[in-house]
Amino acid sequence: MFIIILIWCLGILDELLLDLFPSLFYLFPFLKYNYSIVCHTQSDKLLNYFGYHTLVCSRCSGIYFGGLISIILILIGFEKSVSTKQLLLFSIPLFLDVIFTTLNIYPYNHLLSFVTGLLLGSIGFSYIHKLILILFIKQKG
Repeated sequence: MFIIILIWCLGILDELLLDLFPSLFYLFPFLKYNYSIVCHTQSDKLLNYFGYHTLVCSRCSGIYFGGLISIILILIGFEKSVSTKQLLLFSIPLFLDVIFTTLNIYPYNHLLSFVTGLLLGSIGFSYIHKLILILFIKQKG
């Protein structure tokens, strides 16, 4: 699972990877299409890093990198069980950010969107990981 999430997160950084490995150019349309399925990919909301842009918005980048951080922590032995109540509580900042920017209460902020996505992604992956483990235990037992 770590490898899948790592590859997904590396794909988000495709512009940088294209600069480092030009032979990956042929993957760009495929990646761009696949990421557009899961994210609106509005150009003004893409995360800008060192002159490159991600293939998904700042919020989605945060969600995916939060999942990556979470799985790394699980692999090194730091595993936190997350309840449904905690998942809902930690999703509130992201939902409020979406609502407030949609209603033009404040303008879209890349850093805030990334951080709220990171929070939900890390907690959300821990929650999903727990559910997958429970499913495997039930299948085995």
